[in-house]
Amino acid sequence: MTELQRDPSFQWTGEAVECESGIHWGIAEQANGLVAMIVNSPGGILTGKQVGVLAQIIGEDGVLKNTRRMTSLLLIPKEKVATALEQLQEVGLRVANLHKSVRNISACPGKGFSANSRGDTLELAKILDEAFYATILPWDFKIGISGCPRNCTGVQCHDLGLMAEPRGKYSLWIGGTESGMNPKHGVLVRKGIPREQVVPVVKRILETYVASAVELGEDLGMRARLYHVIEKVGFERFKQAVEEQLSST
Repeated sequence: MTELQRDPSFQWTGEAVECESGIHWGIAEQANGLVAMIVNSPGGILTGKQVGVLAQIIGEDGVLKNTRRMTSLLLIPKEKVATALEQLQEVGLRVANLHKSVRNISACPGKGFSANSRGDTLELAKILDEAFYATILPWDFKIGISGCPRNCTGVQCHDLGLMAEPRGKYSLWIGGTESGMNPKHGVLVRKGIPREQVVPVVKRILETYVASAVELGEDLGMRARLYHVIEKVGFERFKQAVEEQLSST
């Protein structure tokens, strides 16, 4: 099985971002010549202190754009980007990526916040982020976690979706996409995955994704999402990989 590689390093040149591994980091020039930065915040969680630093970075004329999946800092002058990166690091934040790695992980509030939730989501998002941040992949890989069947995060519309079940277990879907002109639902792989097996299972899926993309080579083309690979090699390869992982413990 292909060993996953990680590359959290990049350089801001004063004009653009450089990264040897090819990961596209969330620092980009806007149409107006100013810079936008995407902040990595698994589950969408930011502390009060972190929010205060983000406000300092953008200043009175900047804009903080919030969605359920990421926080974007807009209208940053290029000469302030290097200092902004240092400020993020000082409060435990880092830049999210745009392509060729695991995107900012989406999660609903989960157990302890939502009366409907059957399991943890936010802590699991943090654990997955620590395990797979800056992992080098063929293209985007989006992960969503929902705490109950109300499914606020739309787990079937991600490359990999997890839904909490009672007694600390999770259902797993793979191969979905919400972007582009042809969104599609992922396929249910397995129910009843124990919490302690979630990270190993996700790792096995990522390994299979990378190995399959290498195997397919030019036949796969550029910007190959997981669902593109599944269309080529079949869903059963990934299902078998998950079952092998679960049976090995």
